[in-house]
Amino acid sequence: MKQGLRIAGALFAIALIAGCESYQEPPLDYTGSSYTQRKHTEADKLLIGISELSLVKAQEIAVANNPSYIAAYHAITAAKMKYYQALGAYSPTITAKGGFDHVSREYMRSTAYELSRSQNFSPSLSIQADWLLFDGFAREFQVKIAQSNFNAQKAMTENDCRILIRSVAYAYNEVMLAAENIRIAVEDMQFQVKNLGYTELKFQVGAVPLSDVLNFRAQANVAEGKRITAEAKYETALYALAVLMGYPEGTLPPSIKFPSVNSIRLDDLPTVEIYLDNALANRPDLRAYREQLKVVKYQLYQTYSSYSPTVSAYANFGLNGQNLHTTSNGHGQDQNEDNASFGFGVNAQWTLFNGFIRYNKVREAKANLAVQQFKVADNWLRVIQEVRNAYITYIQNVKQSRLYEKTLAITTRQRDLVDDQYRAGNTALTRLNEVQRDLVDAQTTLASSYINVLNAKAQLEAAAGMNADDYDRAPKSFDKKISVVGFDPLPAVSKPIPVIPASPSHDRVTDKDGYPVWNPDDLAI
Repeated sequence: MKQGLRIAGALFAIALIAGCESYQEPPLDYTGSSYTQRKHTEADKLLIGISELSLVKAQEIAVANNPSYIAAYHAITAAKMKYYQALGAYSPTITAKGGFDHVSREYMRSTAYELSRSQNFSPSLSIQADWLLFDGFAREFQVKIAQSNFNAQKAMTENDCRILIRSVAYAYNEVMLAAENIRIAVEDMQFQVKNLGYTELKFQVGAVPLSDVLNFRAQANVAEGKRITAEAKYETALYALAVLMGYPEGTLPPSIKFPSVNSIRLDDLPTVEIYLDNALANRPDLRAYREQLKVVKYQLYQTYSSYSPTVSAYANFGLNGQNLHTTSNGHGQDQNEDNASFGFGVNAQWTLFNGFIRYNKVREAKANLAVQQFKVADNWLRVIQEVRNAYITYIQNVKQSRLYEKTLAITTRQRDLVDDQYRAGNTALTRLNEVQRDLVDAQTTLASSYINVLNAKAQLEAAAGMNADDYDRAPKSFDKKISVVGFDPLPAVSKPIPVIPASPSHDRVTDKDGYPVWNPDDLAI
């Protein structure tokens, strides 16, 4: 009896230990109910020591810390555990059962009028072992199914990484575009302020009407409004990028700088076939569909197992005890009985006919296989289309950017010539307004075209799986060497905006032509 209890306790301990799965929980930054009083953790140190944030660095931080990607990565562990469960079907199943019965009775003997009592205590313990010896290879195919599901889940997680890298590129490019729009608006405002100062002097001597002065004030206010809008878009772009990078502040520090959008290179591409080959070889989502095709194949093979007999072995061991205590007229009597049993055997079962259920299951599995095969073919074609679309989009945007560069050079030269003519009194103010608007539009269009080139490049790299080496990188939370610990809160930071030179005061500074440069704060009427 005691030996049986020890065996049952050992089995329970093994099951308890096997069910433990340790993982690093999300930092306290992400789970607290207060932002202002939250406890800073390791995640707040992501950007320490970084002055200019490159796209590659932003993507590395996102892959290491993005909560959504980390959650997807845990699904790989779940799929692996299902694979281990399938392997468990090869081992015997051992079940322990135990209990006791207690019966108390009190009765009167009619012949001698004696009061008798009895207490019966019956403990029992049994251990049953069952082992499936053969089932038509159904277990083997189940293991293969679990293995392919694991590979498919790993591929889908890598696909999440592919999409995350592309999303970070999009958000990063939006930050650069907003910063460039701020620069364009400031440059436009400075041009209007410069002409406002010049026109003010001419108005004071009666050379121009008041309407010219008011024109430049209005144009300067329009440029200021565009700057405010661009700054708001810059901050919202920072918020989107910070979330993708898993930065708990929800925005990036003002010390972080970004490269100028005008520094990009308009590279020519190799042939599209190179990208197509790379996509078909490295796209993780396509690899996941291929693994799912294997799953359906193994499910078909598994249906054939139902035509096979099933053979299993069993063994059991039992202990039964009984203690009977009877009392009659003050005299007690004990009776003890212990029984042990052991048995084993082999069972075989073979279904000969079940109304064509097995036959129709095979036909169903074949139909599912056909469905999955055509799904793989459809996704193969979609990958081809996605790569070709991204390739032609990149080429189109590069051509447009080169054209817009020429347009910008023309409009810049045109604006400068008309500006000189206006100062000389040889052209109308409306003409100067037109060429200045054309210049701002050309600058804005070129900046947008540069961003379109960068986005098209990011889309092409994602469509072709060019970053395949980064897809299987584990998130930071899977690095057991890294522990999240608290530290002193970081100093408060203000909202980051690009560093824009402040316009000097008009009463002290003049331009190269001797005209005063006005402060934008003095422009409101």
